[in-house]
Amino acid sequence: MRLLKKITVLNFIILAATGCKNPNEKNVSVADAEVSVNGTEVISIHPIKEVLLPGELYPWDKVNIYSRVQGFVKEINVDRGSEVKKGQLLAILDAPEIISELDQAYGKLVAAEALLNEAKTKFSASKLAYLRLLNVNKTEGAVSIHELDQANAKMMSDSSFVTSAEGNLKAANSHYKTRTEMANYLRIEAPFDGTIIERNISPGALIGAGDMNAKPLFVIEDNSRLRLTIAIPEIYSNAIHKTDTIHFKVNSSPHKEFQATFGRSAESVTAKNRVMMIEFDVDNTTGELKAGMYAEANLLVKRLSPTLFVPKTAVVNSGEAVFIIRSVHKKAEWVPVKKGMTLDTLIEVFGTIEPGELIVTEASEEIRSGDALELKKSN
Repeated sequence: MRLLKKITVLNFIILAATGCKNPNEKNVSVADAEVSVNGTEVISIHPIKEVLLPGELYPWDKVNIYSRVQGFVKEINVDRGSEVKKGQLLAILDAPEIISELDQAYGKLVAAEALLNEAKTKFSASKLAYLRLLNVNKTEGAVSIHELDQANAKMMSDSSFVTSAEGNLKAANSHYKTRTEMANYLRIEAPFDGTIIERNISPGALIGAGDMNAKPLFVIEDNSRLRLTIAIPEIYSNAIHKTDTIHFKVNSSPHKEFQATFGRSAESVTAKNRVMMIEFDVDNTTGELKAGMYAEANLLVKRLSPTLFVPKTAVVNSGEAVFIIRSVHKKAEWVPVKKGMTLDTLIEVFGTIEPGELIVTEASEEIRSGDALELKKSN
């Protein structure tokens, strides 16, 4: 009897619970629930941004000076820090064998000139004799044919000696010029106006000819103008204008701002570190700046045309993709984008989006593509 009562009570509870539910009510899944979030428009801006980039100052010209011939250092006219002009004599070398060869070449040149003059004199005399005989021969029987032939042969022989002497003189002159040029190599001269920043020789030292593994005799720099070299990140490689004037500072004068004008660009992004090298020209006639200094430069980066910007919070960086979320027929859609430069709270994006499209202001991976979405445009 007690068991029957317990079964009756349990059935009543089950029926009561079942009867409380509306038979017309449908199950609603979490996935079908509409997400209500704030939205904002994609905007188009012609961005101009100031960026701070590191740079390095290089001399306008710099060269290591080596000797073209072997010899001993005879005389040194400059030292480290000397200001020199183009063509100024820096040092003199001593090479007795070169001087001896030059003297021999000069002697051969003088002998060749004398031989040519002698040959020309003989040719002139033999030619004159032949012409006189030829003129006398106009009178029949005055000159024998044999005598006339001998005079002609003499003239032709002297003519060949002239030709040979001219060839010898040309060869002697070429040899002399070569030896003179080698002798001139004993004079070490400045290739341009500049400052001697290194001196690696002393009087009496033996200098090798063109030994590039040895230290240079001198190192000279032209610092009247400097090259400010800056590595431009790939993201800004198309935003540097060739008419720009930039400002920069150096550690030695942190209180002062210097100017530089656009000089030249590599027009190529390096594969190793994804930067493009650009040079700006710096007037350094005051000498306040030094080659090798590091600089911090303020550059204005400007796109050639307007681009699209969204709030930074609208871009999601996930393991799946970098994307923004827009509403298409009240459904969330992930739109893959690539990021560009930032402007305060905005970030430049590139993708299949248009200006004026409504996107989620604060996007996250929790809003999946295809979720029901209600965007409320924020003010």
